[in-house]
Amino acid sequence: MKPKRILFLFSFIIRTAAYFARKKEKATIKKIGKMPKPPYILLSNHSSFMDIYLGLGATSPRRSYWVCAAEEFIDKYFVCVHSGIMPKRRFVNDPRSLISMADVLKKKKKIMVMYPEAVYSFVGKPLRIDEGLGKLIKYMKVPVVFLNCHGSYLRQPQWSDQQVRPVPITAEMECVISKSEIEELSAGDIQKIIRNCFNFDEEEYQLQNHIKIDYPNRAVGLERVLYQCPHCGKEFEMSSNGDTLKCDSCGVEYRLNEDGTLSCVNGEAKFTKISSWFEWEKSNVEKEVRDGTYHFEDDIRMKKMEGVKIGFVPLEGEYHLTHDIDNGIIVKGPSGIVFHREPLQSFGLHIDYNWKGKGGLIDLSSPDETYFAYPLHKEKWLTKIRFAVEAIYDLKKEKIK
Repeated sequence: MKPKRILFLFSFIIRTAAYFARKKEKATIKKIGKMPKPPYILLSNHSSFMDIYLGLGATSPRRSYWVCAAEEFIDKYFVCVHSGIMPKRRFVNDPRSLISMADVLKKKKKIMVMYPEAVYSFVGKPLRIDEGLGKLIKYMKVPVVFLNCHGSYLRQPQWSDQQVRPVPITAEMECVISKSEIEELSAGDIQKIIRNCFNFDEEEYQLQNHIKIDYPNRAVGLERVLYQCPHCGKEFEMSSNGDTLKCDSCGVEYRLNEDGTLSCVNGEAKFTKISSWFEWEKSNVEKEVRDGTYHFEDDIRMKKMEGVKIGFVPLEGEYHLTHDIDNGIIVKGPSGIVFHREPLQSFGLHIDYNWKGKGGLIDLSSPDETYFAYPLHKEKWLTKIRFAVEAIYDLKKEKIK
């Protein structure tokens, strides 16, 4: 559908709510240099919903259009449509979205806001962005503004129990590519500039600003991203309680300190940063993929999005999901193959550890359909599956080259 005109009332209510949310958190937005006049593209990193409030503040008082996950339209279709929100299925190549974006930038000449990482940052560091973003910007021929948000991850990590932690929220807004530069630069050069903008590090932000998080349950849920013990090597044996993370296999315990660092309670620490541990796990999955030993399968509970006015509907029968190096992701149901995503179809995958309190899931989308797959026995695998999707994509792409 074409983006509809933004209704003033909806825009006013949303911006007012965002203003008070920023005021409550004492969030600040610093504008560096001169901002271009619309149309332009606003890109931003994304760690929690707080980034939306910052984006609304950065574009205010102008009304802007937003690229948003399609499932967010459920139960609020009318409001979303008339608030400038455009639906997009995650990690799916969709020419219809390109048409909607062109309508916003070339015809309506408005601001378009995008979060290219498509998901919340897992450990407060950048995630991969789509390789076609530079081509998109080159085609649109409009300036690019980058909003670099800090503190959103620390305030509410997606792996946590979702308890909000009071931390300073700041953002810097800067025009990184002017309209004249768009004409001169190649799509590849634009891609490099945008990639370099995603250089945020929430752990360093916490240390440099001497932020102390004394929330007693600050480590609860950390096993979702730190699922492998660096001492005994066992996977999915980690558990959390209060401010500690423990391996139930070998008994080693880590404490998540108030400054965001890690310390080993009963031994020598292998890692002092969550992100370093996370990257170590990722490298292990990459090795499994290149050695040809990676394989995942599990029975799943399957739901299909039947429409934004209906929402997700449970599918009857037994379903089984397999993920391997040669075939990608395959879901089989009572009538055969229900969903198949080839390894090279996308570099990323959306997972959620507890979507709306209904459990961990794998988001399986095609240009026309969205399924949510809930693992019945191996929910702790979610982060590893996300790693594997990227590693398999890279391996297959190398072979093609």
